[in-house]
Amino acid sequence: REQLGKMFLKKIVKWDTGTPIVPVDQVPISPARAAFTKVVHGKPVSAIASYWQQQIFAGREVPPAEKAGDAAVIAFVKANPGAIGYISAGVAADGVKILNIR
Repeated sequence: REQLGKMFLKKIVKWDTGTPIVPVDQVPISPARAAFTKVVHGKPVSAIASYWQQQIFAGREVPPAEKAGDAAVIAFVKANPGAIGYISAGVAADGVKILNIR
């Protein structure tokens, strides 16, 4: 979880292979995003949004792209080498590697 959280906060930026990590979030109102943020970061979505506002204001980094739903995240991950995203539990995601987070 800690490593995954760092990937989504862009504190870890490359895979072991050297390929850039390209995280993709779901839109802020998504139940999947709320669940992911609580489990991985231990915080509400609003706290992570505040983190990104600080990063942008400081000129450091921009937040991950946001996609509207599971299908859009799956399509993004398939189309972008190094991409990582999350989807709702139980959603079929043919063509991408699935890791379960508890």
